[in-house]
Amino acid sequence: MQSDTQKRAKVAVFLHRSALFLLMLPVACFFWALHAYPPQDACWLCVAAAIYVWPVAGILLVIAAGFHVCTAQRLEKSGGLQEAHGL
Repeated sequence: MQSDTQKRAKVAVFLHRSALFLLMLPVACFFWALHAYPPQDACWLCVAAAIYVWPVAGILLVIAAGFHVCTAQRLEKSGGLQEAHGL
């Protein structure tokens, strides 16, 4: 069971890091394009990259949320709240 939890946590970390990379990619593209193109074209290239890349990053974040692993401490806290509210 613990091995499965560790695998899920590793997948979640990988997906989060991939999504963060994709969120920062248009900015990196912008700084690269500033050296190769005029500033206005570099801005449009950054916007175009963001339009295509950010939805993919959002999908990865949603998938990563499915691999979220609750720690024992969180489970204890949520159990205490349920007991306090009579659930």
